[in-house]
Amino acid sequence: AVHYAGIILIVCSCLVGTMVELQGPAQMICHGLHTATEIFADPRLDIPEKARWEVGNATVNCVRGLPEYKGADGRIIHISFGTLASMYLLFIVVIIPYAFVNVYKQKKLKQVNLDVAYGFFWQCVWQVLWGIVFIPGCWIPWPTPSGHNEASFATFGQDLADSCTCFMGQNPKPQIVSCSAEPAWAWFAIYLLFNVFFNLCMMWLIKRMSSTWAAIGAILCGNLAGVFSQFEIIGGKSAQVLSLEQWMSLILATIAMWVYNIQDEVDDRGESVYGEKVHGDHRYDTHGHMGLDPSESFSDELAAEDHTTL
Repeated sequence: AVHYAGIILIVCSCLVGTMVELQGPAQMICHGLHTATEIFADPRLDIPEKARWEVGNATVNCVRGLPEYKGADGRIIHISFGTLASMYLLFIVVIIPYAFVNVYKQKKLKQVNLDVAYGFFWQCVWQVLWGIVFIPGCWIPWPTPSGHNEASFATFGQDLADSCTCFMGQNPKPQIVSCSAEPAWAWFAIYLLFNVFFNLCMMWLIKRMSSTWAAIGAILCGNLAGVFSQFEIIGGKSAQVLSLEQWMSLILATIAMWVYNIQDEVDDRGESVYGEKVHGDHRYDTHGHMGLDPSESFSDELAAEDHTTL
């Protein structure tokens, strides 16, 4: 029951963080700000620039519903409800196979005491292969803030060349000026460093604890991301200070992790699923270890520690 309570608390933390945003300010306030902005736009009026900026900024941020998306340059990007809804729906659909993959990782990591680094290596290999298979997904006319995705098979070669040019810090087209602003390859290298470290830790937690525990624990990474995203040195010009409701949401998520850990996860026999066994945990066998008869001895199996370090 405590595990369900922990999950419910996480859902509540999400609602707390977005409820105020969804409600938004009173319609009268937004209407008044828009009217003031239209009046302030008259250059004949002797209005201080600071006042113009403050009213304009308040008008942009006076949104009922989910807040407008702020780009890396700090400018507001207006996204239609249909586009936003389709992206959230896609994210929810993608979560299903992602959850299946994590459960499968738990099964194999524990079943044969699979080495974490070895498993991570083959995960990366399969990600490359699946990435190639799903390249045609880039040609689907997804809705975008400016209309829809215009990439297609016919433009694939040029798109790939432009991406490589931008990756090396040069603008592939005159209308694109963001590529030369910062070296993409350097930031990508930093991203890879943290990404590899995170995924190795995730694999280790799945093996040591469980896939569900690792997924719940990843919420705390979101907490850190929320805190650090307030600082422009990390979040760029899109950085925003957390509201009181968002702080309460982070606190609820942290409490959820504590509640979830009051009791161990157990299998259908009431035994804890945490930990690992040197010669593999054969509770995860379907027809015996690697196809062997379940009654056979497994004492001669190699352990992960015999040939690796993780």
